[in-house]
Amino acid sequence: MRNNIKIWTVFVLFTFFAAAVKAQDLSKRAIPIYTADSLKSGNYKDILTSFFQLAFNDLTGDNKAINFATNPFAVMLKNDPSLAIDGNYKKYKPLRKLNFGFGLKLDTSYKFSGFSSGIKYSLIDKRDATTSKLLFLRLQSDSIGLERDVLQDALGNYSDGAFPNAGDRNSADFTNAKLFSQKINSLFNSEVSFNQLDADFRKIVDSIVDQSHLNKIANIIKTNPGTSFKAVNVKFFDSLKNTIKNDLLWVVAISDTTYKNKFVFSNVVLSTELSKGFLPPKPGSNLELHIKSACNFLQDTAKTGNNLKRIIFNFEPAVNWVIRNNANDKSIFEFKLGGSYSHNFSSLYTNERRDILMMTSTLRVRIYQDIWIPLDIKYDPKTGNVLGLFNIKANFTGLGKFLKSQS
Repeated sequence: MRNNIKIWTVFVLFTFFAAAVKAQDLSKRAIPIYTADSLKSGNYKDILTSFFQLAFNDLTGDNKAINFATNPFAVMLKNDPSLAIDGNYKKYKPLRKLNFGFGLKLDTSYKFSGFSSGIKYSLIDKRDATTSKLLFLRLQSDSIGLERDVLQDALGNYSDGAFPNAGDRNSADFTNAKLFSQKINSLFNSEVSFNQLDADFRKIVDSIVDQSHLNKIANIIKTNPGTSFKAVNVKFFDSLKNTIKNDLLWVVAISDTTYKNKFVFSNVVLSTELSKGFLPPKPGSNLELHIKSACNFLQDTAKTGNNLKRIIFNFEPAVNWVIRNNANDKSIFEFKLGGSYSHNFSSLYTNERRDILMMTSTLRVRIYQDIWIPLDIKYDPKTGNVLGLFNIKANFTGLGKFLKSQS
C-alpha cells in the first residue's frame, strides 16, 4: 500500500486518541502490581516472547502473514502447570531463552502462498528479572533493607521483653503488645513519616538505631524526617524497575519461507537484534535503542531452478520512545523512529538499486490487555514512495493470568 497518506493520518489520530484515553485512567491511581513482564515494552516482546505471541502482519498489503511464536518452557507449562515454581523457572532458563515459531503466508486474495518457520535465541537477556544476577546482587547490597530487617527484629524482641504476658488474652500485656505491633506495622508498611510516629515509640526506635549502629537509617531520620520506610522502599524499587527497563537484550535468529507447493526454501534470513535502554527513565516514559541486522538469501528469478543466490544485507538502527501508564508502569503507546540501509550483493534486476536508504517508523498502541496494533511506515526519500504495513499482535505472556485461568 503506497502513498495512501489519508489512511496513515487517520490511524495516527486514532493512535494518539487511544493513548489519551488510556492516560485518563491515571487519575484512578490503582494499586500497581509490577512484574518483569509488565515492564517490558511491546517492541521488546516482538524481539523475544516469554509465553505466546500471535501476529497478523501486513493485513492490507501484498505479503500477508499469520505467525505464531513461543518458547519450549511455555509449551511445557501449558501441558503441566505444576512446573510454575521458582526452581523450575530458573532450571529451564535455556529453554526460555529460545523462541520458535511458524506461520502461513497469504497472497492479496488471502489465499495460502507458503509456510514460514524460524528459531531465535537470546545471547544476553538482562531484563529477565527472575534470574538476573545484577538485580539479585542489588537486592543483596540494599544496606538500608538490611538495617531495616535488624530494626524490625529488635523491635520484636523489645515487645517480647516488655510484654511478657502477651499470650494471656485477658492481660494488659496482650492489649499493649497488640498496640505495639500495630505501631511496628505502621512504621514499616504505611506512609506515616518518622516525625509523625508516637513520641514514646519514636524514642524506642531511636534507641535501637543508635545502639545497633544502624547508620543508614539514622541518617535518613536525621536528614529527612518527613519521609517513611515505605517511601524509601518505593524509591529503591523504582531504581530496580529502571534497571530492568534499561538492561540489554541481544538475540540471534534464523528464519525461512517455503513455496506453497513443496517444502523448498524460497528465502532464508540470518538476523540479530539488540535492544538497550539509554538515559535514565523518566516517570511515564523511557527510551530504547533498537538495532536489527539481517542477511537475506532469496530466490533469484533471473536464474533457472530453485536457488538462494540473491543476497541482500539490511541494517536498521532506531530509537523507541515508550510511553507508560503512571499507575502501573505498563507501556501503552510507543513510537519508534529510525532508518534502514539495504545493500544487494547480487546481480541487479532492471531499474533496481544496489543500495537503498529509507526512513522508518513504527507507531504502536496497546488496545486491550496485551493486544497491540503496530503500524510500520517506511519512506524512500529518493522516490518519494511510502510503504505502510498494518499489523495486529497479541502477546499471551501473562504467566499469572494463565495459571489463574487453569484453576
